[in-house]
Amino acid sequence: MRRSCLDRRRPVGRLLSAGHKVALSEQPPSPGGDRPLQRLTPGTSVDAAVLAPGRTNNLAVAFTAGETVGFAWLDVSTGEGGTAMASVEGCGPALAQIAPTEVLVARWPETSDALAVALRSGGTRFGKLDRPELVGAAADGVLAAAYGPGAPDALRGFSPPELSALAALLDYVRATAGRLPEALPPPRRAAINDTMEIDAPTLRGLEVLASGASVEGTLLSVLDRTVTPAGARLLARQLAAPLTKPDTIRRRLAMVRFMVNNPPVRAGCREELSGLPDVLRAYGRLSLGKAGPRDLAAIRDGLERAQAVAAHLATGENLPVGLATAARELRVSDDGGKGALAGTLRRALVPSPPATIGEGGFVVEEYHVELDAERMEAAAAKEAIGKLQDRYVQQTGIKSLRIKTNTLIGYHVEVPAAAAKGLADGFTLRQGLASSARYTTTELDRLAAEQVGAAERVAAIEERVFRELVSAALAQRMAVTRIAHAAAALDLVCGLGQAAAEGLWVEPELADDTLLEIEGGRHPVAEQLLEAEGRSFVPNDCRIGSDDRLWLLTGPNMAGKSTFLRQVALVVLMAQVGSFVPATRARVGVVDKLFSRIGASDDLVAGRSTFMVEMLETAAILKQATARSLVILDEVGRGTSTHDGLAIAQASMEYLHDEVGCRTLFATHFHELADAAEAMPWAVCMAMDASPGRHDEMFAFKVRAGRAGQSYGLRVATHAGMPATVLRRAAELLGQVTGTKDHEEGTSG
Repeated sequence: MRRSCLDRRRPVGRLLSAGHKVALSEQPPSPGGDRPLQRLTPGTSVDAAVLAPGRTNNLAVAFTAGETVGFAWLDVSTGEGGTAMASVEGCGPALAQIAPTEVLVARWPETSDALAVALRSGGTRFGKLDRPELVGAAADGVLAAAYGPGAPDALRGFSPPELSALAALLDYVRATAGRLPEALPPPRRAAINDTMEIDAPTLRGLEVLASGASVEGTLLSVLDRTVTPAGARLLARQLAAPLTKPDTIRRRLAMVRFMVNNPPVRAGCREELSGLPDVLRAYGRLSLGKAGPRDLAAIRDGLERAQAVAAHLATGENLPVGLATAARELRVSDDGGKGALAGTLRRALVPSPPATIGEGGFVVEEYHVELDAERMEAAAAKEAIGKLQDRYVQQTGIKSLRIKTNTLIGYHVEVPAAAAKGLADGFTLRQGLASSARYTTTELDRLAAEQVGAAERVAAIEERVFRELVSAALAQRMAVTRIAHAAAALDLVCGLGQAAAEGLWVEPELADDTLLEIEGGRHPVAEQLLEAEGRSFVPNDCRIGSDDRLWLLTGPNMAGKSTFLRQVALVVLMAQVGSFVPATRARVGVVDKLFSRIGASDDLVAGRSTFMVEMLETAAILKQATARSLVILDEVGRGTSTHDGLAIAQASMEYLHDEVGCRTLFATHFHELADAAEAMPWAVCMAMDASPGRHDEMFAFKVRAGRAGQSYGLRVATHAGMPATVLRRAAELLGQVTGTKDHEEGTSG
């Protein structure tokens, strides 16, 4: 027996989520026919039961040419795609921004393993593209087939590696899905220097998008107040690629400021947006021939809801330019293509259509004259069959006689087995069962043929209407996509305004210089966690300028060094996304690249130890950082011997100070580095206060000028409940090394 579609999706979804490729063989439509084969991969699925609503599902291809890599990606579920160029050594940030579900490498670099390192450090599923490389006319052909006659104009300015990657990607989608998506929007070419570069280790170390396998406890979880799937996807993309153009950031901040200052407009927009269907994903299914009537209804309802959002947004006074533009984009007029599409779908579809066209009944009465006539004929035949049953009951005297239908023998008369002898000669036995007998009659066969024939004609007409509506919708894909993007952008801004209002955050100031000033800065995630426990977060200031561009931060374990480093980076990231920030004042000189090396991890599959991973990531930072970058380093060199680690840490600090000249926060337990830092002209020594804090906390969590003389590790060990014998012996050994007695308070007893 064929399993239901829903039953089949569950194991398929689990397999795809685990990164496996799946081939489904369906039951042949006719005896002896071919078995339709459907191929699915994690990056080509459009099934709503498999995809996470608020996450992109990008399939990417990497194509190396010399020292550069061309990337192309496509979210088949929405039709959104683009390309990017990167150096082989600097491909990590490009991959992190694409955030692919699946990466296929069309051509590997020959002289560097940097691409493999970037793929592994990002935890991305990847493999080699096992299809012939497309060149010349073959590549041009697949691009023309995907983007139509306008392909040359749409792809003007794309580099050869990007075009090669894009052609390989589309060829793979065609081979896997059996066809190219229809009416694909043109790909976006990532503009150089328009977004901040952040690699996967930095996103992971700062817990921007994920914390382990969860979204809880991340910056995304704190900022995400979106109410639409497209808005949630846009927010995640923005957090992986913050803006770098001050004017662009200021325009978004102006929109967020308007939403913060106008709660009724913000609340109304969010309420209207919350009912907006995922139009982009509906189009993804339409374009691959995997849609149903509900996808058309999603487009219909999306257009109607967009009009309502535009009307509500227009009630606000003195709208910023960005919001006024969004209101125009969201407006669906009665004339024009998208207005005509909205009217057609409204007239054609019932309010709540079924999931598949096979279920029927999704076309409104009086929309199609021929369909109405066939429906009347089918209904008349069905009514006649009902009357025939009543007549047979009176004629035979068998009150339990019923006319039924099934897929095996069609319409038939069913009576209890004991009553079968009472039937007249006009009844012909079709099937005998233990408890009942099934018969047919000439009259029933005639009426059944009329009813079945009319039902088949109804289904054929409904399918034809569905195809016509799909064609009309695909013809307006570009216009409707612009509306969907405007709605997602508005949702993003409203969500940022909501988060700012809830957190009592302030608007940051953006500048073109390299000065970074944060007064009363707080960690957005840690603050919420502490407030949930009834505690308050201790704010700290940070000023990094041309005279003190490198901070060497020392201090006790558990005193807040890592939290301080992260909060500075997150405030900068939030500001360049266009969000308000958790501080009393913030001035951010725009950062072109953000790097973080925090925490320990290994890569056992690739044979890399924790220290090797640390060195690889540190090396990438030293090679790629510029004078406009922000670098956050925590405990460089702690994965090896003390002398080796100290030497590596000092050399790295000197290189960032002397050669790169970027803004740097360098936290360490190597107190000896303070001597080197004090000799540097543009470095300053800072430390975490070792004095006890409020509420019986071990430390005050305050940053102060100066240097720490010790790490207070035994105080932390005491607080953790280490056995007293171990603590006394540790204090004794520590005293032997340092030449002091009872080196740390609280360890002598």
